[in-house]
Amino acid sequence: MNQLASLPNVSALADNAEHIAEERIFSDLINTLLAERFLDDQLVDWLTPEVLGRLLSLPDGPFWEWPVGTSCLRWWVDRDAKQAIVFPVKKAIVQPYRYVPSGGVFSVRFLDSGDIAEPWHKLTPVELLQHVIAVCLNEHQRQQKGVANVLDLLATTQWQLRQSIAGSTTERNLLGLSTAQCFQALERRAALRDRPFHPVAKAKQGLDEANHEYYAAEFDRPMTLRWIAMDRRQLMLGTQAVAGEMLHEPMDLILTAAERQAIEAEMASRGLARSTHLAMPVHPWQMEYGLPEHLSEMLAKGDGIPLETAGGVFQATSSLRSLAPIDSGRHYLKLPMAVFSLGAARYLPAVKLINGERGQTMLEQAKPLDPVLQTRLHLCEERQWWSYMPEGSGLFDDPPRHLGAMVREYPATLLEDQGVRLLPMAALGVPLFRDDGHFFDDWLRYRQLPEKADAIEGLFGEVCSGFFDIVLRLYRLGLMPEIHGQNAVLVWRDGHIDGLLLRDHDSVRLHQPWLDRNGIDDPDYQIRPGYSNSLYNDSPRDLLFYLQTLGIQVNLCAIIETLALHYDVEEASLWRVLRGCLKDRIAQLPFTAEERKTLQAVLFDDVRWPLKCVLRPLLEQQGVPGSMPSGKSTLPNPFRSEAFLSAEGVR
Repeated sequence: MNQLASLPNVSALADNAEHIAEERIFSDLINTLLAERFLDDQLVDWLTPEVLGRLLSLPDGPFWEWPVGTSCLRWWVDRDAKQAIVFPVKKAIVQPYRYVPSGGVFSVRFLDSGDIAEPWHKLTPVELLQHVIAVCLNEHQRQQKGVANVLDLLATTQWQLRQSIAGSTTERNLLGLSTAQCFQALERRAALRDRPFHPVAKAKQGLDEANHEYYAAEFDRPMTLRWIAMDRRQLMLGTQAVAGEMLHEPMDLILTAAERQAIEAEMASRGLARSTHLAMPVHPWQMEYGLPEHLSEMLAKGDGIPLETAGGVFQATSSLRSLAPIDSGRHYLKLPMAVFSLGAARYLPAVKLINGERGQTMLEQAKPLDPVLQTRLHLCEERQWWSYMPEGSGLFDDPPRHLGAMVREYPATLLEDQGVRLLPMAALGVPLFRDDGHFFDDWLRYRQLPEKADAIEGLFGEVCSGFFDIVLRLYRLGLMPEIHGQNAVLVWRDGHIDGLLLRDHDSVRLHQPWLDRNGIDDPDYQIRPGYSNSLYNDSPRDLLFYLQTLGIQVNLCAIIETLALHYDVEEASLWRVLRGCLKDRIAQLPFTAEERKTLQAVLFDDVRWPLKCVLRPLLEQQGVPGSMPSGKSTLPNPFRSEAFLSAEGVR
């Protein structure tokens, strides 16, 4: 197996954590640089086979880990000084070339003969990015605020990923755990990668080493919630958080009777009646750091009064601010944190909660329109929320966004069924850093299948079919949920994929004419004036953008990469399975002739596919948005790529 796929034991893992983290970052960074065309206008060529062969044969050289047959890309950062950066790449399906893991990135000077002059220098990811900034950006671009921030994000990613690899806990025998325990174990695994292929996804700016180890999911640390008594007149409520119905308030949903009584006793002793004040949970990190920094005026006015009594023990999930109860209950929490991840602040604005309600309503209206959606599409309940909204504030004002809470309720029919396992798709796409195994290991044993390519491809086909079936049925009605691997959760029941569970409904995209055709109401999303709007899509092709990018290039491609590494299966074979499942689902669903024509053209016939860019928008970033900065470009259609067609035997 590849070194990034598995390591032999925990002690070796700790010793290698720095190297593994660096190579994981190099893979994502270089692949992003190539995909987003940073080097397209640079002087780039290839080392000749003769020079590369001599390098690989050096007994004490730095290039011994490069596989035989590797191509070596040479980027001239200073042609006059004969100074270049070299790194190994291979032809790939999702983009023309991808970095070869564990190969290393080197700054070297070349002799007139073409050989490399000693000494050579092995770069760090930050040093590589510094070269990119110096050579690929102009002076105006280098002065953008985002540039310094990306350098900090990359450095933060490296130490936090190193810490996570060295200290994370994972579980074997996932099917031996309860449904809720297995779900949380897979959430911890998903947290090890966060957003696949994003070079700074792991960075959580604002957390020092102690807080990162305490609050990040992969370390499996329980935390006790803090509470604040909020003046009810200063709150906005979700439609399922009706004032006066105490069973729909946070304390009653997530605390034990003893914990609730302790908080009520403190409130009573301080003259804070439940009729005038609501006890709202606060993330302990936010209580210590976020509220004093961002809501000091609110605290001084007394709109919110911090309580001394703590209660409710939770753990982080793959999303730092989304918390799971340690008692395996179905009421989870989403709380704001003044932490920055993926270039965005992790606050919890009321506008996102409002849009989440409206997205959920659309999905609920869609279910009765399709018998399969009715039984196999599952939704988290996300209409129980409370948000600080003082008089005179607007939905897009900054300070109130740092205080709020949403109780996310998982379907009891799933979480309490011991024949069910909930599989965050992101957990299936995490390269394994130790010998803990992949969920497919458990699945193979359950089905009594051999660990062979045919069996792996068969199970992956079940993943693809189950996923595409739900997503395409929603697309046919004019909807496209946020289907990256963190939000899309497969329902595994008694050894088979039996449905899809969706959470985080605030970005359900739509094509209005198809909603109208099917009697689904316009959600009337709240969109900040002057900001881009990706929720309303003018054409079916626009809606398919999110299937191609989030659904396939991010979600399923990460699973392909991981399965290929862990089981030594050819990536092209898994892409072939994906294509077959996609074609089959399209053929089986009742699309019109015109709709089929669009699907065939966009997914299979077009020479190029869209790409969701992540690095350029970060470098150009000026402010602090509430969602990940991104842009658009294109890549070759993976089903028409040279690497895929070559594997198919097509020339």
